[in-house]
Amino acid sequence: MRQNTIVTKCFLFLLTAALLGSCRKDDSKIAYGFSKVYMPQAIYLSGGVNNNYPVPSGTDSSNYNYYLDTKSGKLNVILGATLSGPANGAYSVDVKVDNDTVQQLFTKGILDPALYKLMPATMYTIPTRLDVAPGARSGSFDLGIDIGALKSPDYVGKFLVLAVRIANPTQYVLDTAQGATIVIVDVNGLVIGPAVDISAQYITNPGNPFVASGMNGTRWGTLKGWQANAAALSHGGFGGYSSDGDGQTMDLESGWGSAQILNGKVYQTLNLPAGTYTFDGSGGSWKWQGTKDAGYIVVAPALDTLPDYSNVTTAAGVLYQVIAQPQGKVGFQLTTPGKVTVGVVVNYIQDQQGIKSTKVSLLNYPKHL
Repeated sequence: MRQNTIVTKCFLFLLTAALLGSCRKDDSKIAYGFSKVYMPQAIYLSGGVNNNYPVPSGTDSSNYNYYLDTKSGKLNVILGATLSGPANGAYSVDVKVDNDTVQQLFTKGILDPALYKLMPATMYTIPTRLDVAPGARSGSFDLGIDIGALKSPDYVGKFLVLAVRIANPTQYVLDTAQGATIVIVDVNGLVIGPAVDISAQYITNPGNPFVASGMNGTRWGTLKGWQANAAALSHGGFGGYSSDGDGQTMDLESGWGSAQILNGKVYQTLNLPAGTYTFDGSGGSWKWQGTKDAGYIVVAPALDTLPDYSNVTTAAGVLYQVIAQPQGKVGFQLTTPGKVTVGVVVNYIQDQQGIKSTKVSLLNYPKHL
């Protein structure tokens, strides 16, 4: 009898378990977690380490975290709110700027005030409220930044910081830890960069090291792929190149027994697509720069040669920079594809002077405001 009772109880237990199992949903369809409202930008790029949201991010237009409105002159950083957990009902949140949070970052020494600046209120616009429709779960809004203000000389090389916070959800709970996003705008990264080095693509013999097409002995030569006028060929019919203790360099020198270089030019004509560029004759820093008479890095759009020394500063459309340490570079922009002649022009009257460069660089800025 006792054995029958045990068997009966086992049967009822298994039957109950089977009935419960038949009523239970598939685990994949069960809603888990609590529904909270938060800003996805607070963790999207930082991975939860902090709430920083750098602008720009991404590598092309498919994943930039901003878009341009050229009609209004605004750069719009994309921000928003979303809902975690199982719920999907409508909700609204207030949108606020939180300058106190940024000030704390300065006070604690997390942000260097020499490099980071609080974004001034005159530079941006932002809505005061975000409404999310039923079933949408997420909504977005724009932090609109004035492009003209970004280009101010005051912000060259700086990062502009603004804390944007959501608050007071009409339903659900606010995730306070992820309720604010610290937008950090890299001004140079937007206005003039990031730069892409295209020297090898467009310049013949850009250096590092330079190559000679001919030599006068073991020291002086002529640069392969470059043009040099008669004045620059000041070492027995060769010039613009040297090989010595500084390596294989672009070199224009007079004195120490060598002739003056009067109106000397070394240059190359490039065919470039439309875009924004910088030509750097120093390659980042001159190997040697000992000019007593001013020399020039020159960019001459639409020309096959460089202007004479006496005309560099006045020639129409010609761009130039006085050669000085550490760099000698000129920025320029082409609205249509075309030829551009780049190089150096010097006029060495005084004795014992010159320049040496281990390479030249051509940089392009595909994302330029």
